[in-house]
Amino acid sequence: MTKDAADTPDQRITAEVGRRLRARRKECGWTLGDLSERSGVSVPAISKIEIGQSSPSFDTLMRLIRPLQLNFVEILDPPTESAPSGRLTSTRIGEAERHSTDHYDYEVHSSNLRGKVMVPLKMRIRTHEVPPPDEWSIHRGEEYIYVLSGTLGLHTQHYAPLVLKVGESAYLDSTMRHAFTSEGPEDAEILSICLSIVPFER
Repeated sequence: MTKDAADTPDQRITAEVGRRLRARRKECGWTLGDLSERSGVSVPAISKIEIGQSSPSFDTLMRLIRPLQLNFVEILDPPTESAPSGRLTSTRIGEAERHSTDHYDYEVHSSNLRGKVMVPLKMRIRTHEVPPPDEWSIHRGEEYIYVLSGTLGLHTQHYAPLVLKVGESAYLDSTMRHAFTSEGPEDAEILSICLSIVPFER
């Protein structure tokens, strides 16, 4: 029996990402037009993504998930109500999953562990200019930030900018819009651990 060509792993992931985006949009009570207006992604493009006909680029995915208050790992691998006990994984040098935007480089650790409630990231902050407000991060849960190298500028929706040096940290409500800048001559590197408090409804 020939395997259905539409049932490859990549196509299943594309379909699942689209389904989760649509579920979250419906949860917010938004139409396709509402999400298009908030994200800058066209209605036809969103529609194709939601029904699994198109796989979004990382940049497009980031534009869609910001107004939906999701982080990109959560949309690819949503937390579950109850995780199995006794789980363990490790990420060796060079094994982290890598993504980039205009402002940041991401290394996703423990990416092979499914259904996590924590999202561990190593981030390189390449921008010295504060990103435009519509490109600030916003996602459900809370976030812990620890500065590994350089000097970090932490910009948030409700507070004055905070400058953090190596060995310093911050903990924030990540439903508050936030962004990072490098405040020194070199790029800043941080450890970011996002906690998705509200499980994604399957």
